Amino acid sequence: MESLNELISAAQRMLGAGFDVKTFMAWEALAAMALLSALGPSHYYTQNFKHLAAEKSPRGLLAGKGILVAAKEEILNGSGQIQG
Repeated sequence: MESLNELISAAQRMLGAGFDVKTFMAWEALAAMALLSALGPSHYYTQNFKHLAAEKSPRGLLAGKGILVAAKEEILNGSGQIQG
């Protein structure tokens, strides 16, 4: 869970500080790995993260952050199909 929190915070900092493509791409790779680890490969959020964050822009970052927030809530509420 700490990884998701850190990635959400990093996304918020990037949104506030100005968008940088290289930073976004590094964040995107880490976020995809965190989702895979937390939810497994067949979960909706894992499967659709790349598509929703595909736009290399602040809008793509915001969409990706939204997926991470939703995943975090699902994990906290115990309603997710967490696979390990």
